[in-house]
Amino acid sequence: MTYVSEIDWLQTTEEQRKILYIATRAVADACDTSVEEIMDAALGRKVLMGTDYISTFRRGKIRRSYAKLIHAWISENHAANASTIAPSLFTWQHTDAWGDYLKDYAIQGTLRIARFDKSMNLVQRPRRQPKPEETLRLGEEFCFHLDSDIDGYAVAFQRYKGKTHPLPLGLNDEPSIKINLGEQFLPIDETGRPEVLSETEDAGHHQFIICIADDCSRLPTQDLPPSCERVVAIHVTQVKFVT
Repeated sequence: MTYVSEIDWLQTTEEQRKILYIATRAVADACDTSVEEIMDAALGRKVLMGTDYISTFRRGKIRRSYAKLIHAWISENHAANASTIAPSLFTWQHTDAWGDYLKDYAIQGTLRIARFDKSMNLVQRPRRQPKPEETLRLGEEFCFHLDSDIDGYAVAFQRYKGKTHPLPLGLNDEPSIKINLGEQFLPIDETGRPEVLSETEDAGHHQFIICIADDCSRLPTQDLPPSCERVVAIHVTQVKFVT
C-alpha cells in the first residue's frame, strides 16, 4: 500500500485540522479504537499534549507538526478508510487493497480443500490439520470444506498473481449463498450435494477466500475490498496447482 500527501501540514488551516479530527474519529470508530489511542500511536506517549488535547484537536487548534504525524500514521495504517471519509486530505494509491487486508485479518485453518473420490463419486473429508498449502493437479476436482463460527451469507474469491477474481458460490452462478453455523461443503448444487470445482489452465500458487457476513450488504466485491468498518469474517486457504 502506498499513499500520497500533497498537503504541507506545516501550513495547514484550522479547517483542515478540523477535518483531520473528523477523519481520525471516524477511523477510530470503524476500527474499535479511540482518538486517544491513534494519537498515542502517531505521536508517542511521551509527547506533552496538555489537559484538554482532544478538544484542542476537535477545534482544529492542534499543533501543525502533530497533525502532520497523525495524518502520516493514518495514511500508513488506515488509508482505505481515511480516503473514503476525507478524500480532500487522504489520497490513496493502492496496489493491493485485498492483500493488505488479508495480511491483517484473514482467518487460517477453517477453510480447507476437499477432494473428490472418482471411484465412488464422494467427497474425501479433509484432514484435521491442513497443510499450509495444498497441492492439486491441473484439472483435479475439488470443493471447499468450511467450518464457520457464524451463519449468514458468503461470497468467494480467488487470488492469483496479485489479482482478485470472484468465484460464484450460488446456483446459476449467483455470487452469494446462505451458509450455516458449523461445517459444510461449498459450493453445492440444486440437490444440496457438493459441486465440483477445478483449475485447468493456471498453474502456480492460488489463494481462495470465503467472506461471511450476517447481511449481504456487508459483503465485499471485486472492486470493493473488505474493510474494518464492515464486520466480515474472512476465511482463506492456499493451493498450488501443478501439471
